[in-house]
Amino acid sequence: MNVNDMYRICQFAVNKAQNGYLTPSEFNLVINQAQVSYQDYLLGEFQQYQYGRPQARVSYSQNQNVRQRLTPLIAETTLTINGTSGQSPYPVDYLQTDAIITPAFKRVRYSQQDTLYSYYNSEIDPIATNPIYLLEPTGFQFYPVTLGSAILTYVKNAPDIVWAYTTVSGRPVYAATQTGVGVTPTTGTVQPVWDDVDLLEIISRALKLIGLNLQDGQVQQYANQVTQIGQ
Repeated sequence: MNVNDMYRICQFAVNKAQNGYLTPSEFNLVINQAQVSYQDYLLGEFQQYQYGRPQARVSYSQNQNVRQRLTPLIAETTLTINGTSGQSPYPVDYLQTDAIITPAFKRVRYSQQDTLYSYYNSEIDPIATNPIYLLEPTGFQFYPVTLGSAILTYVKNAPDIVWAYTTVSGRPVYAATQTGVGVTPTTGTVQPVWDDVDLLEIISRALKLIGLNLQDGQVQQYANQVTQIGQ
């Protein structure tokens, strides 16, 4: 499923509900809000946490299925660590840490600021041989500061989905590959990175944002109808 299919399904649902017309700019806005909402849900949104139950109902580390859905957004990079400060900035698309290991494939443990002293001064697990990291506002803080480098696996922000178009006889026409003058947005179309089952959930969330609360399976039904009739 590509972004044009997503827009057609949303338009089909809006037309079925006699709820007006969904403009390209409105679609681009709500589909990305829905994408952020869905990614937050998979990562374990804070709203799911309950007193005495320190885990969300769904989180990406919870089981293989949730992790599989986030696979398109799991990336890996090698961090260069400042040898004086022990700091390394976050990747530009960084959202959440998955794991950090040394080049020798030894785990780098996470520490909160309030427990740093315990890890730092541990005689059982000295940081010289069992490095740790903290999360700071602008990047990672590593101990020992001389670690040099580390391999980071992380969840990245999903790129914005964009349905770009040209105007023909006053109507927007999908521009799958074009960019620049005459195309809106000028940056061109950006396809979603998710699998189809996830895109249906994102579409469902987008439709809820515009006031359409569909029953389970109804979005799939609309998708099948759009495919069959070619609207």
